[in-house]
Amino acid sequence: MKTEHKIILVMIFLTSSTLVLIYQNPDGVPKSISFEKHSDDLVAMNQLSKKYQLTDDEQKFENSKRLMQEKLKEISLDYMGLKITHVELLEGYYPFQNSTHWAERFDLEPSSVCDFERKIPLHMQKLMQTENFKIFTKKYASHDLELSIQDERSQQSNIHYGLFATNNKNQSASTYFHLSSCTDEITDKEPLYLHCFDGSTGYRYNTHTYDDIISSYSNGEFCNIILDPWRQSLYDYSQTLREKLRQLEQESMGNTFDQESHWKFFSEMNKQGELRNIVGAMIHGKFDEQRTQDMIKQYEKQYGSLSDELLELIEKR
Repeated sequence: MKTEHKIILVMIFLTSSTLVLIYQNPDGVPKSISFEKHSDDLVAMNQLSKKYQLTDDEQKFENSKRLMQEKLKEISLDYMGLKITHVELLEGYYPFQNSTHWAERFDLEPSSVCDFERKIPLHMQKLMQTENFKIFTKKYASHDLELSIQDERSQQSNIHYGLFATNNKNQSASTYFHLSSCTDEITDKEPLYLHCFDGSTGYRYNTHTYDDIISSYSNGEFCNIILDPWRQSLYDYSQTLREKLRQLEQESMGNTFDQESHWKFFSEMNKQGELRNIVGAMIHGKFDEQRTQDMIKQYEKQYGSLSDELLELIEKR
């Protein structure tokens, strides 16, 4: 029997075996034997996936990827106490490349990027101790949960972990965490993040605003970040701007522009985009912050005064 076939059989046995560690204490440290076992399995599975990717064996690659997904579900239960229904490993992010690959590709200092697949159990321990994890899972642990892992080591050596909760009404709630691949510490600057989406109504909103998120977790709805009347009017206006941008994009499709028309099109796209960024900052309660005021000054310098609609909303503040 070929070596890779033996490895696959071993991995199937490992992923289907009885869980070594039963989740009991959220703050407890799992036994080192279980920790090392999971870490070794992750490294071996990742190596197998890299091998099949290099040899363009699509079927074997997909099989090895599924084994990795099942192993990550098992580790999620062991180290986060969560029953994960699906693990998303996006194309381009998996298999996980070694640190040398990232350092050479993005001309990074080698010491600033580290291998991380062995550390995934440790990372899960770290993120489950955060307030963001605790309040998100308190509300959504009983729903279908998806875990995503994205390799973002080109950006501050970060590893991205996302949690997505869904219900049977086409609604979703999600949050994320970033950890350094070298220090294994949380690198998120804001303590909380929440993204709400309703596929039936098109509602979509995400925020780091602490009070808004806490309120959302207790308002009785699956995921709805309720705004005060003034910020709600700003949100409605932002959707109008979003629709304008969409229409501009549609109008440009299939059209042939001369140089002047091409410049006017992108200028208008940038103008509407910058205006939407300003509105977004206001929605998140940052109207008086220096950065928002600087954005307004830059907009006025480049495009003239703010739109009449936005000026009217500001007057009602």
